[in-house]
Amino acid sequence: MRQTQKYVKATQILTTNHSSQEQLYQELNRLGWWWNAKLKEWERNEQLAEPPMEGLKMRLWGNNEEIEDYADLIIQLLRENGYSIVDKSQPYLCRPPQQNKSRIYLHIINNNR
Repeated sequence: MRQTQKYVKATQILTTNHSSQEQLYQELNRLGWWWNAKLKEWERNEQLAEPPMEGLKMRLWGNNEEIEDYADLIIQLLRENGYSIVDKSQPYLCRPPQQNKSRIYLHIINNNR
């Protein structure tokens, strides 16, 4: 395993056996530890987690001239399969040099549950 700063510091916190770096990181996350890339340190989060979000948020990204058509098609397919669209954003233009692309955000709820 690569002896990165993240890995070395993770092994100082959690000394249990692990078969991969990813397994070690996942276990630290499960125990409330998160890697702060700016500080190059593992930090412990003592706050209680917020309740889970209802549904799913989806970002669509595509050509300015086609994004609305794709969004409408996806919304139609979702509705046909028992989902509700709680919110659909307006198209947001991307910054240069990707100004010919836009993003649309959807908030989707599964009615089949």
